[in-house]
Amino acid sequence: MLSFARAAANGFHMPPQLEALSVAEYARLETALGMTVRESGGIHWVRPRPFFWRPLLPYEPFPLAPANRPPGWGGWQQVVREPAAANATMAFLMLEQPAEYSLEGVTHNRRRLIRGAGRKLTVRPLRDARQFHTEGYAAYVSFYQRTRYGHLESRRRGEHFARWADTLLAEPKALILGAFAEDTLRAVSVAYWVGATLLYATHFTDGEALRWGATELLFHSLREAAAAQPGIRRVYVRRYQGGNSMDQYYQMRGAELVRLPARLELPPALRWPLRLLRPRWYARLRGTP
Repeated sequence: MLSFARAAANGFHMPPQLEALSVAEYARLETALGMTVRESGGIHWVRPRPFFWRPLLPYEPFPLAPANRPPGWGGWQQVVREPAAANATMAFLMLEQPAEYSLEGVTHNRRRLIRGAGRKLTVRPLRDARQFHTEGYAAYVSFYQRTRYGHLESRRRGEHFARWADTLLAEPKALILGAFAEDTLRAVSVAYWVGATLLYATHFTDGEALRWGATELLFHSLREAAAAQPGIRRVYVRRYQGGNSMDQYYQMRGAELVRLPARLELPPALRWPLRLLRPRWYARLRGTP
């Protein structure tokens, strides 16, 4: 089995061979995982909240055209090619030039944390459904109890978590990494390669593995996997959330803040209540401080 952590500690790297998903395959996967995804004019749109749409690949600029707009009533936001058409900004955390990453290139303290975690844990691709259902679920419950992370929180019920895990395992192109103590799964991370971008989708760890540095080790392993694939030219980490603690965490680990011109369209029935009742959220939506 592949062991990124122990290999890296000895200066020998064995990242997995990845295969890129097409945009249509990625859209089908996100739909199967519970997201609302629709295609319009060649653009796949995802609905992150009721009555609001963004492109499934939010960092990609698409031409503004009525035929491209998302279906139904509501608001939408997208990165645009023409800065003159922008009335907002969308901000992302990205790892640029991933091929340049190496363990020796990180700070001494970060390298010490990664190597320390590698003495406790081994990272390898996760494809065992039984382990994912049981030990992965235990790690997720521990994560949820610490963070109360709300996205797809139905996963805190075992049967829902198992269905989610099975959906991921059914997609052979998904990069699913597990961090194991001996043979026990203690942490999981998931990513997808789409186009020239590796999308960092999710990760979770139990409390003890977190103290051992499992999050550092998995993020390092993800970056090694990206560095080994010539077709990956950037890693999408997450949407920027205004500089909160998770933003700072990834920026301290090399993620760059990328701001892109965007178009935001909200019908008056949504725009005015947001401006009056949720002004900070509305300002963040527009990308203003």
